[in-house]
Amino acid sequence: MKYERFTLQNGLRLITTQMPGMRSASIAFFFSIGSRYEHDQIAGVSHFIEHMLFKGSRRYTTARQISEAIEGVGGVFNGSTGKEMTSYTARVPGEDLPLVMDVMADMLQHSLFDPDEVEKERGVIIEELSATQDDPQEWVNLLADETMWPGLPLGRDDAGSIETVSQLSRQQMLAYLDAYYRPNSLVLSIAGNIDSQQVFQLTEQLFGDWAARDIPRWAESFPPQDAPRVRMIKKATEQTNLCLATLGQSHNGSDYYTILLINALLGDGMSSRLFQTIREEQGLAYDIGSYLNSYYETGNLVVSAGVDPSQTENAVKAIVAELQQLREVPVTSDELERTKAYVRGGVLLGLEGTQQVASWLGSQECLQNRVRDIDEVIAQVNAVTAQDIQRVAQTCFAPEWRRLAIIGPDDPRRAEHLGKLLTGV
Repeated sequence: MKYERFTLQNGLRLITTQMPGMRSASIAFFFSIGSRYEHDQIAGVSHFIEHMLFKGSRRYTTARQISEAIEGVGGVFNGSTGKEMTSYTARVPGEDLPLVMDVMADMLQHSLFDPDEVEKERGVIIEELSATQDDPQEWVNLLADETMWPGLPLGRDDAGSIETVSQLSRQQMLAYLDAYYRPNSLVLSIAGNIDSQQVFQLTEQLFGDWAARDIPRWAESFPPQDAPRVRMIKKATEQTNLCLATLGQSHNGSDYYTILLINALLGDGMSSRLFQTIREEQGLAYDIGSYLNSYYETGNLVVSAGVDPSQTENAVKAIVAELQQLREVPVTSDELERTKAYVRGGVLLGLEGTQQVASWLGSQECLQNRVRDIDEVIAQVNAVTAQDIQRVAQTCFAPEWRRLAIIGPDDPRRAEHLGKLLTGV
């Protein structure tokens, strides 16, 4: 994949990718700032700021003016807050790129934070937090993080809590914005029907006089080994929603691609081991799969499932058995090659649109200060061996790292018993 990389004098990094034949252009602003940078007292401030940047700026003074300017040319836009990045994205017809960049530049640098709008958005975010508890499938994923990283930034909801959001002041938001929203913490990635040199000149015009500043660093959040292994919340649901989490890998770690393949083999897709064994063969769950969370210094792999409450214990045993199988028995060459093909295909198919390309390049540059070429990624995937998979599984799936989060009608007094099941005994 061909792209160009520019760096402004203030440290802003620009990545452009010309995609001949495309009619659209996609813009992705990635700030290397997220919920893990927050102190406990202001948890949720990154997410609150992300909401507020769409509520009015110096030249586009209301949320309506911002949305009409972008949607008025057929564009779509959005924002997202994670633990290590905050992103603002838009997709527009290529000829309208200068207009939309102007709107987003004003949002990012000159947001108003009107006091009335702050209070209205506070209510919206509190409703968003409350709605999470009405969705046990989403809630249990948050509970799994809390169980893996208790009392640590990586264990918190990115949106904070009702208590912290209720107390956040406008001044705290502005101070946080001033400290972290700086050009040297920003990667701008643009892909599609564009001229790279024109985009560079426009970026200098819109952002060149934005002053750089040293950005405060995040605090390490290694998962503790001595934390309670099981968290249960009783809720009157038809299903038991569970997440069995264990150790993963950092996104810069030497074994990242090994854990990526392990996740695909274990629980990504209908041909994965978990789907075939637990759903197709044993009929224990309708919904079962796994996913990865990878951060600067750590990560976790999470198996999530929805099961009949009468099958909770059997499901936990079956999941643990699959983890043990990967630790004890080398994967066959046929299964490994199928899994590699699945992962390679996912990478390639995920880069067919302008938005996907802009996000792929920009997020890598933001998190890793470099872009891995597609050929490099595929080579890394191809280099993983059966011995690598067993070695990483033996470390990451060791019993002392296994954690269990459950939301459903199950009796929380069974937590100790379910914790013993995690050992595989």
